[in-house]
Amino acid sequence: MLKGEFPVIGISTEIDIPERIAVKKKYVDAVVQAGGIPFLIPFTDDMQVLWSVVSLVDALLLTGGGDISPSLYGEIPLSQCSGICEKRDEFDYALLRFACKQQIPVLGICRGMQLINTYFGGTLYQDLPEQFPSDVLHKSQDTSVVSQHSIHCRVDSELYRMLGKKEVMISSIHHQAVRKLADGFKATAFADDGVVEAIESVAVNNVWGVQFHPELQAVEGDEAMKGIFGYFIRRAKDMLL
Repeated sequence: MLKGEFPVIGISTEIDIPERIAVKKKYVDAVVQAGGIPFLIPFTDDMQVLWSVVSLVDALLLTGGGDISPSLYGEIPLSQCSGICEKRDEFDYALLRFACKQQIPVLGICRGMQLINTYFGGTLYQDLPEQFPSDVLHKSQDTSVVSQHSIHCRVDSELYRMLGKKEVMISSIHHQAVRKLADGFKATAFADDGVVEAIESVAVNNVWGVQFHPELQAVEGDEAMKGIFGYFIRRAKDMLL
């Protein structure tokens, strides 16, 4: 077993590049910085293997990536949808299902939050500029630039306890967002235009999602963003007790 003094954090992987399984390094760095042991969960469609892997970890981090197939929430894809990979959707859904059965903490980042919302019955704006235009720049047209904007956090939320403040600047790289919130969840942070920036479960313990990318700022020393990973790792550490 991998169990030990430090919690093991399972990190979902991407399969965007043919013949490769990968994850962006800053997810790993943020977990290590917060005191967790990162464990990359390799893509497989063998459910027995996945169940065995999830049983080894103390928490699950669902990472960002391409768009989730709108068919999962009963819609036909718009032309603006990109990077859809149904095999990855199935893989991430299985990870989330097994993590909930194991009752371990789950943190979804960007696509990860959207995946949590759709898994539990919610829907998404497939493209914010098309379906919810606003003055807030959620994704820069220049792929080399990460958009930043402020969000406002509910004080009656676990996110507020993670961040330690009501308003923060976040790193934003998304063109989709929560439309209908899943039953059993509450929205805990919002952009100035009302777009949901964080959710947490009120029906299942220790399931959270953030629409932004805290790992980008956490590894650069941002204390509020480090607080998200610190809180997540502490909850994972509770699984060792």
